[in-house]
Amino acid sequence: MSKPFLSLLSLSLLLFASACLATRSEFDRLNQCQLDNINALEPDHRVESEAGLTETWNPNNPELKCAGVSLIRRTIDPNGLHLPSFSPSPQLIFIIQGKGVLGLSLPGCPETYEEPRSSQSRQGSRQPQGDSHQKIRRFRKGDIIAIPSGIPYWTYNHGDEPLVAISLLDTSNIANQLDSTPRVFYLGGNPETEFPETQEEQQGRHRQKHSYPVGRRSGHHQQQEESEEQNEGNSVLSGFSSEFLAQTFNTEEDTAKRLRSPRDERSQIVRVEGGLRIINPKGKEEEEEEKEQSHSHREEEEEEEEKQRSERRKNGLEETICSAKIRENIADAARADLYNPRAGRISTANSLTLPVLRYLRLSAEYVRLYRNGIYAPHWNINANSLLYVIRGEGRVRIVNCQGNTVFDNKVRKGQLVVVPQNFVVAEQAGEEEGLEYVVFKTNDRAAVSHVQQVLRATPAEVLANAFGLRQRQVTELKLSGNRGPLVHPQSQSQSH
Repeated sequence: MSKPFLSLLSLSLLLFASACLATRSEFDRLNQCQLDNINALEPDHRVESEAGLTETWNPNNPELKCAGVSLIRRTIDPNGLHLPSFSPSPQLIFIIQGKGVLGLSLPGCPETYEEPRSSQSRQGSRQPQGDSHQKIRRFRKGDIIAIPSGIPYWTYNHGDEPLVAISLLDTSNIANQLDSTPRVFYLGGNPETEFPETQEEQQGRHRQKHSYPVGRRSGHHQQQEESEEQNEGNSVLSGFSSEFLAQTFNTEEDTAKRLRSPRDERSQIVRVEGGLRIINPKGKEEEEEEKEQSHSHREEEEEEEEKQRSERRKNGLEETICSAKIRENIADAARADLYNPRAGRISTANSLTLPVLRYLRLSAEYVRLYRNGIYAPHWNINANSLLYVIRGEGRVRIVNCQGNTVFDNKVRKGQLVVVPQNFVVAEQAGEEEGLEYVVFKTNDRAAVSHVQQVLRATPAEVLANAFGLRQRQVTELKLSGNRGPLVHPQSQSQSH
């Protein structure tokens, strides 16, 4: 009995120690959220590529340190291809504009898209075999896309307009075993550094480590030359010699040299001349996208998903990560969770509507406020949130636990505002145009509490004593106005 007891005790102590370390790490991160002032942030760095633009926010901003995230905004030109890359941090991508296709390389999953295999010709020669690859996923404006940590993916713009996407990297996520530094690993090409603010110190340490004193023997000089040759490019394959890559992939050395891409000046988004040739069926879904019929598109999408599930049942395949749904359109008006014809609408994507988000521990919210529309004061119960303005302009107000206004400013397209957990926030669209924004949240089941709802749920006597109100005032406070959090000032005044 003693031996199993000791084993159980040892396991318990190990789990307790791990929990303490995790709690301490989390506590250190949350100390960053003691913010007396919040700023609207815009990108600090840009990388121009052959067929697009990459913009990043400085992850050293106090607001981003508080949320434990980093952000990237990519603009991909028509026929532009964002090269395969992966990150130790889970990513949540929102498509602001355009449409395209995306491919994931999931370990252990089969290449389910394949061309017919060619047979021998009459002369006995064998024609080149057809291509095969994993499933390709289409996406469009308004889609939220989940990318698990460590999974390579690529993106291609097959539309006629630039593809614009905003990506959140959850660097504080438990899946990231490194540190809070945002990292993007490219499998190919010669990409430029996307977060230079956090990598300058690392590069300095790398140069110091590989510097050799004068007078070392020739063997060390040869080693230094090989090291320099292996680090000419910036992709993960650039660190291996071409000779080693040729042996590893059983290919010619010229091919191996191209894999290293030491002198490729196209950066991380390259142009595909003549368009990208991939195995991808074109069905009713794409036709509906081109017609921009959002209501019918939703029905077609659901029918297509049901058809795929039916096919998997016929083939005897289980619903696994290989076929998991990784995207959902949250800008579709027909999908709204909250709606006020005068004020606006709100849609949410969480682990209940998109189960893969349970593994990423992230969620998102799409908000569209019409002119003068108000999203009444509320707070996120269990998550930090990041508000990114897609279109229009408006005003955002944020209040901390001391009752101090830490942010009360107008916001416009392209700006980012961090709202720490439990800070009370309210948004209002401008008089000239509406306000459209997406909110990333650091919890897969982020819960929101509305001040208006709390007041209605509180007994009248409690409100009367808490605020020094008369009975008539309490009744007016609890029963007047809209029932939901979306409010329009004119409709409110008319109700009185």
